[in-house]
Amino acid sequence: MKLQILKIGRPAHQAYEELAAVYSKRLKPIWKIEENFLKAQASQERSGKDIYARLGWNAQGVRQDSQHMVIALDERGREFSSPGLAELLQKTMDQGHIKSLSIVIGGPYGLSEEVRKGADVSWSLSKAVFPSDLAWLMVWEQLYRASTIMRGTSYHHD
Repeated sequence: MKLQILKIGRPAHQAYEELAAVYSKRLKPIWKIEENFLKAQASQERSGKDIYARLGWNAQGVRQDSQHMVIALDERGREFSSPGLAELLQKTMDQGHIKSLSIVIGGPYGLSEEVRKGADVSWSLSKAVFPSDLAWLMVWEQLYRASTIMRGTSYHHD
């Protein structure tokens, strides 16, 4: 399964990118990963149009590819434990008809309502709100943790 991590805006500090690179390197043998940064726009609506293009949605935000699953990071979304995220990813891969998965992380103003509604899953990292750069880094770590849970390696401890 191809995995895309899509973030609005580049991280403000190089330290975030360096830490994310550690997890990216660990994940490359497991999943085909593509990372994309979109220019932060002055409004969620303008950013949403850029997201549509990267997700293969039409200009109205309608999905064009039924084999592409989208997870939107949103504070109002569903919280997953690390094993719960691993289970979601494993079920997605086991379905067979899903060929690619995109995780979309908003910028300072979050994601537009249209992007949140168009996503298959809305994922909240916590009841707390985090800066988008920190949330992006946490997604990388959680994906790596989920992959180790799925493979039964010792990174995650119950």
